[in-house]
Amino acid sequence: MLAEEDKLQFLKKTELFAELPQAELKAICHITSEVAYPADSTLFEEGDEGDSLYLLVDGEVSIIKAGTEVLFFDEKGYCLGEIALIDNKPRSATVKTVKPTQFLRITRHDFYNAMAREPRIGSGMFRVLNDKIRRDLEIQMSAIRKEIAQEESMRLAAEVQKSLLPDKEIAHPCVHSAGYCRPANTVGGDYYDYLELSDNSVAIFLGDVMGHGYHSAMVAAMTKSCLQTQIRFDASVSEVMKAITRVTEEDAQAFIYMTCCYLIIHPDNRLEFANAGHPQMLLYRAEQNSTNDENGNLLELESSFLPVGISMSETPTQYYSTEIEWYPGDLLVLYSDGITEAFNPNAEMYGFERFKALISQKRHLSPEEIKMEILSDLQAHQQDESANDDITLVVAKFL
Repeated sequence: MLAEEDKLQFLKKTELFAELPQAELKAICHITSEVAYPADSTLFEEGDEGDSLYLLVDGEVSIIKAGTEVLFFDEKGYCLGEIALIDNKPRSATVKTVKPTQFLRITRHDFYNAMAREPRIGSGMFRVLNDKIRRDLEIQMSAIRKEIAQEESMRLAAEVQKSLLPDKEIAHPCVHSAGYCRPANTVGGDYYDYLELSDNSVAIFLGDVMGHGYHSAMVAAMTKSCLQTQIRFDASVSEVMKAITRVTEEDAQAFIYMTCCYLIIHPDNRLEFANAGHPQMLLYRAEQNSTNDENGNLLELESSFLPVGISMSETPTQYYSTEIEWYPGDLLVLYSDGITEAFNPNAEMYGFERFKALISQKRHLSPEEIKMEILSDLQAHQQDESANDDITLVVAKFL
């Protein structure tokens, strides 16, 4: 058994908790439990529920994917199982001990509570993920040909990113949805999510991280983790936007920003939202609520804030929500600029006006049908031209 002082010194040297003050480290000590396994023991298997993360204290482990041992680690402080805490999905690999091995274990519940108290744990998680991606690439590229290693790495990254997206559409008594996300490259920086709140409200988040590579994908992953944690304590528009802003500040060595919008659909016909530098959300009033003008009473819910990660002063942005009413039959469309700024072989942009006109013509259809109409029209415009940006779309209709 580790003495408390030894446990404190160990935690202080880990990437995950290196930045924490002494008082918070002591709190982390109290939520860790020591576990030990003999050689050739299974810590967890691919497909198991991801309920904990593990820090390697002493020993060695092997990582097994699809029945093949692909990696070995004996580094003290190495973090295992953190991805399952982020995406809330089953384990993506099997971990076995090579020799007698000791760990410190932290459950998901305790980890989320600790992160809510101390945002710098999020910074540690970001470093762990970045370090793991870089290390995995180096090990694979030293073991097999560079081309094969790169393909495998990109495939795994794409699987992780795909797992961040909702696995089902909103089917709430007040609203139904249809969403779509396609990265320009194998991995991208776009991300959207649906969130069920404790008061029977529904929240939608859509973000577009600068670029569409590894770094952007990891910020998107951290955004999901941040959202899932924040809504457990305060899902209000202002608090969620402040929490998302912290995500872009975790990596002080790199400039990165994200445009995003976050909205809450309340059952009492209220719609609260904030838009930080993102393309305006489109709210089409149902025909019975329309003024019958040429735009079908279209409301453009525009940005009121700079993209998160960009500030014109040292004072933190004071986020607030804008509130409007929704009515049965109204249609809400969220999207990334990868749609409106898509080009065809003649360098002609798809354009905002074409996008709005198509939705207005098809707004009587279901969310899924409207989504397919938009994607079909976009494909017809692009012809065989490759997308130069990620494409994300969420269509929601009020009931």
